[in-house]
Amino acid sequence: MSLTYQVLTYVGLSFGWFSFFAWKRKKRMDHMHTMIIGMSMGMMIGLIAGLLFGSEYKGDLFLSTIWGMLIGGISGMIIGIPFSLLSTIEGTLSGIMAGMMGAMLGEMIPMEKMEPLLFLFIMLHTGCILLLSNLIGTGEEETPNRKRLITLHNPITPPVLLIGIFIWFQSLPFSNLSANTDQMHSQNHNNQPVVQEINLIASDFSYKPNRIVMKKGVPMKVTFQNTGSVEHDFEVVSTGKFVISSEANDNHQHGNMGKEKPHMHAKPGESATSVWQATEEGTYEFYCTIPGHKENGMVGSLVVL
Repeated sequence: MSLTYQVLTYVGLSFGWFSFFAWKRKKRMDHMHTMIIGMSMGMMIGLIAGLLFGSEYKGDLFLSTIWGMLIGGISGMIIGIPFSLLSTIEGTLSGIMAGMMGAMLGEMIPMEKMEPLLFLFIMLHTGCILLLSNLIGTGEEETPNRKRLITLHNPITPPVLLIGIFIWFQSLPFSNLSANTDQMHSQNHNNQPVVQEINLIASDFSYKPNRIVMKKGVPMKVTFQNTGSVEHDFEVVSTGKFVISSEANDNHQHGNMGKEKPHMHAKPGESATSVWQATEEGTYEFYCTIPGHKENGMVGSLVVL
């Protein structure tokens, strides 16, 4: 499971548990408590989601901002609805603003700085849940049976939970997230760009990897290998944004010989290579042009930084 899915899964599960916990005790809370809950949850989830998608879709701030705003705003709205209209509005707006800020952070900060910042946000999110749960549960009478259970009122639970999150966080695949960026930023002492190399494998019916990151103006050597049982190709959806500098063989260009739409083709068990570079930053889709293959999932994205 990728880093983004793991973090969002944890955030979603913790948010769901806390929402259920808070909703059951809403009768004992005043408007100030419910507003704080809505704003806190919307803001923390918006920041985390925005940061994740800002790093995932570097070069496409619009897309990462939309995702951050949606997840943050919907989270703040969901937790606020059972309380009051005011809590719903506060939670939604807080989530939207936090999603925007998180996406900008993910876009601006280098990949090597993302790990400590994401860890900080996750611990803040967890800390908010622990503090708010303790605030909500203050004054609850513990029955003998409940005292024997591990609950948030047990002083051992918070440190055990935080240590567990710390251990889990160390296992997240940050190395995979930063590998492409490290390669793009490598240059020789004369400040001349080196050729980036990428192996793109086509099977029936998917690409591996299905997301490629490259640097504008830096040549990229693409080796397209077909391990499937039928012929496959891939074409980048762009016009005039790429320059093909060399081709190792006939890549079945379909009339796109140019210097505009990178297009490579390989029969089963064969491969093709090509060197090209981007002239403009952005996020571009690529897919298999053979009829029916795109519809079966042979699509991916190319991010130019």
